[in-house]
Amino acid sequence: MRQLYSASKHVLKSPFNRIKIGLRFKIAVLGLIGVALVGSACLLGLREAAEAERRSGASVALRFDVMQLSADYLQAGLIANEFLRTSDDKLIAKHEVVATAAKHRLQDIEQRLGRTDSDAAAKQSTALLTGLNLYLTRFQNLLSAKRVLGLTEQDGLQGKLREATRRLEATLAEIDNPRLSVLMLTMRRLEKDFIQKGREKDGDDLIERASDFANALAKSDLAADQKKELTTLIGGYKSSFLAFMVSQQSLNEEIEDFGSVFARTRPTLDALMTSAEARYRASQSSAAQVRNLLNWIIGGVTLGVATLALLVGQRIAGSVTRTTAAMQQLAAGDFDVVLPGLERRDEIGEMARAVEAFKAASQRAAREEADAKIAQQQIEAERRRDGMHKLADSFEVAVGKVIETVFLASSSLESSAGSLTHTAETSRQLTIATASVSSEVSACVGTVAASAEQLLASVDDIGRRIEESTTMTAAAVQQTRQTSEHVLQLARAGDRIGDIVGMIQTIARQTNLLALNATIEAARAGDAGRGFAVVAFEVKALAEQTAKATHDIQRQVADIQQATRSSAGSIDQIVGLIERVSETIATISAAIERQGLETRTMSDHVAKAASETVHVATSIEQVQRGAEHVENASREVFAAAQSLANDSNVLRREVADFLGSVRSA
Repeated sequence: MRQLYSASKHVLKSPFNRIKIGLRFKIAVLGLIGVALVGSACLLGLREAAEAERRSGASVALRFDVMQLSADYLQAGLIANEFLRTSDDKLIAKHEVVATAAKHRLQDIEQRLGRTDSDAAAKQSTALLTGLNLYLTRFQNLLSAKRVLGLTEQDGLQGKLREATRRLEATLAEIDNPRLSVLMLTMRRLEKDFIQKGREKDGDDLIERASDFANALAKSDLAADQKKELTTLIGGYKSSFLAFMVSQQSLNEEIEDFGSVFARTRPTLDALMTSAEARYRASQSSAAQVRNLLNWIIGGVTLGVATLALLVGQRIAGSVTRTTAAMQQLAAGDFDVVLPGLERRDEIGEMARAVEAFKAASQRAAREEADAKIAQQQIEAERRRDGMHKLADSFEVAVGKVIETVFLASSSLESSAGSLTHTAETSRQLTIATASVSSEVSACVGTVAASAEQLLASVDDIGRRIEESTTMTAAAVQQTRQTSEHVLQLARAGDRIGDIVGMIQTIARQTNLLALNATIEAARAGDAGRGFAVVAFEVKALAEQTAKATHDIQRQVADIQQATRSSAGSIDQIVGLIERVSETIATISAAIERQGLETRTMSDHVAKAASETVHVATSIEQVQRGAEHVENASREVFAAAQSLANDSNVLRREVADFLGSVRSA
């Protein structure tokens, strides 16, 4: 008996020699699958969420860069138009700074987009860079033509023409020749008309008047040296004007080409803006899809793992609890009890079948004891004890193996639950780190939104100033036109004064002739006509003074006429320039209005991006709560595994008590 008991005890202490691994394998596989699924879902979801956030931030930055590029390009056009209007050389450096900034920003946009032939935005940025380079080339051509003409009245061909005009007018002022003066005034008027309006007909008429001037000079009664000097001066004036006319026509062509290049580039910039907007919308949609998918995956995996763990734990615990209760009834002598788990093919089933075999053997022993009780009570009692000891030893070996299997399985489940808890804790920490990154992205998007609001305020201020400039230029045009009418009235009054002075000169000449005839007749009369001769002499002197005075008046009137015609030409030129400025300002106003609309659109989208980042932070908090739920579920599985191990120990003690009671019977 002692040897049998020792052998059974040795078997209980060494279960790994015969134990099966079916239950332990299932529990271990379940734990590993749960850990792998939860960890993979968390890592994949976090990686996709981070990538979606990166794409969203890149799309917002691209949209902002395109808006800034549009503003720089528009500012460069405004500076170029102001330079054409004022010829201020300080604007050249300013235009260079703005154009260089726009070019660098466009290069940054190309780096963001990448050089892929299949991407429409990349093609548009490349085309826009080509258009910007063409714009800069046209501006340099325009600048060269402007410098040839002269940035001021003293520089270039404009300075040469001004000097030739000054010398010719100074020489004519010393010569009393109304015909040449009138032709000079006509040429000056045509010169101003050409400078102001750029009509080729005005230039051709001026060349024709110069030829008339040369012919009139040849027919005049001026001295030879004066004719030679005037011929040289009119030739220099004509050559200077021809050079100025050719350069001015070239400048007009450059201005027209410059404007067309600027206008052609604008649609490409608008298309790039549309592409950036499409990228932004796509990134926002992708981020939303990733968040939804992450929530569904984590929720599904968490629910599945928790459900499987709960079912497996309840199944094992329920089987062990029912088997323990049946063994307690069997130990109490109730051999009619039905043992659960006989149909199972795992360790629980082996334990149930061993208990069933013990029950059958006990029933047989009881029947044998009852049959032989009367004849051989002592012998049968001893046999019964021996049989009970043997059965107890056999039961101890079989049940001890099963109990050890359950204990090891619960230990494996406890280890897997600990790994699952560690993975859930790691996932929760990763979600906390992702929440911090999301907060930083939200702060960056908030900064971009503030910059967009400042840009919108600047565009609105520019629009208001341009509207004020439009009103002022319209008033200036009206006032200048009234001034031009007054100057023309003054010129017509000068013409009438000239006619009156001519009439006075004619009367003075006739009076001089009459006085001369009276003097001759008085001389013929002798002493009788002496008094008449004195009167005739006084009349002649008075006529000469009148002629001299009218000559001075005529010269002053000619100067006044020349000044009024020059003023009229200058005023007409100013009117033309102001009208061109008004048209340019109207174009700029329309562009500023479009820019304002685009800036408002950008501000709205940036605000939407800020809202989306807040939504991302909320989703990450949901992921964090999901990870905490997984951690709690794994802790519950861990607790269930510990409870199973404790139940196994309780079962072991109950079996030991049962065997002790059997052996003592």
